[in-house]
Amino acid sequence: MRLTVVGCSGSAPGPDSAASSYLVEKDGFRLLLDLGAGAAGPLQRYAAAEEIGAVILSHAHSDHWSDVTQLSYYRSKAIRDGSDCGPIPVFGPSNMNPVLTTSPDDFTTAVIQPDVRVLGPLTVRLAGVQHGDLECWATRVDDALCYTADTEPCAAVEELAEGCGVLLAEASGFDADGPLRGHLTAGDAGRLAAKAGARLLILTHLRAWQDHLRLLDEAAQVAGCPVVLAQPGLRVAL
Repeated sequence: MRLTVVGCSGSAPGPDSAASSYLVEKDGFRLLLDLGAGAAGPLQRYAAAEEIGAVILSHAHSDHWSDVTQLSYYRSKAIRDGSDCGPIPVFGPSNMNPVLTTSPDDFTTAVIQPDVRVLGPLTVRLAGVQHGDLECWATRVDDALCYTADTEPCAAVEELAEGCGVLLAEASGFDADGPLRGHLTAGDAGRLAAKAGARLLILTHLRAWQDHLRLLDEAAQVAGCPVVLAQPGLRVAL
């Protein structure tokens, strides 16, 4: 199994990265966790549009979902075995944008439930987390990866992350900023990794206006495992 960071910029695309998008591959199956603003372009470096088996959208903020429409456009131009490759299977929150739920030729959508799903060779578990007043879902893939999406510290993300190999966690600010409503600080991400017993912490949702090396330092002081910054093209064996 392999994780590829397609985009890792938080809240909006940055000068060096699209917004959040992460590709998980196993036995030829390709799962996207989020596909935020600007990410459909660089995704083509790692997978063709028609090769995507499913997309899980954590929540309805555009920096996590908006380029699914662009993926659909690329997919509509792809020919596989002489025929249309079909709509994109999308799993998302109950408040998904109507463009996803009213375009059956482009998308087959299902509302996320707090349950276990089998997608191709992957076992996926989803948990509702606390992102202000907005519905948001964190994702665990097998026992290999836990993606926090956007959340403040909460019991649900702690339970989901427990025992994971790689923790892909947002780092949207610093402990000195005080508790962030709906988001993890870098220190929060490090403490979550330590509590989970993760073997690697990858910091993501990196806002362009923040000092990313300072985020790295804050998380590394408490994580109890190696910590790296996400960057486009980063690939990790899971």
